[in-house]
Amino acid sequence: MNYLMKITAICLLTTLSIASYAQSINVAINKEVAKNIKLLNIDEKKEARKNGYEDEAMNFVFDRKEVVMKDLNFDGIQDAIALIYYCEETSCHATTKSVNLVVFKGLGKNQFTKLGSAFLGLNAKIKNINKGVINVISYDYGDEDPECCPSKQSLKSYKITNGKLVKAK
Repeated sequence: MNYLMKITAICLLTTLSIASYAQSINVAINKEVAKNIKLLNIDEKKEARKNGYEDEAMNFVFDRKEVVMKDLNFDGIQDAIALIYYCEETSCHATTKSVNLVVFKGLGKNQFTKLGSAFLGLNAKIKNINKGVINVISYDYGDEDPECCPSKQSLKSYKITNGKLVKAK
């Protein structure tokens, strides 16, 4: 194979590989939701089995999403920062919630690919996004909190490093 054909083949394979991961933000989020619901339900069943209440295991479902568009990596293309909320299907309240942060790199033309995700606890909200750093306030139980009301706030910061979502220092 001559040099020009090799280069063309490499470029074509690279393009096909990137295109296979590219998807609209709604498709990307829906895939993430389906994967996370499956994992949450598997974990809940394992925990219920371990503690002897397998018949009472919770079943998690999608609750809602919040998506913020921002150019995190300063390449001129909007990236998507999503908080995805899950809740127990039959009794959704503060003790049965779960939130994930998921970041998708924008590829242009409404195409995105997932860079990473992080579990945030029972509840969370984006505080701000500043110089590529996503600052999130997450809520969990403090020592004196009743079951209804997790009030312990934690500031968690994330950024994109080498194409991956990582905790910022």
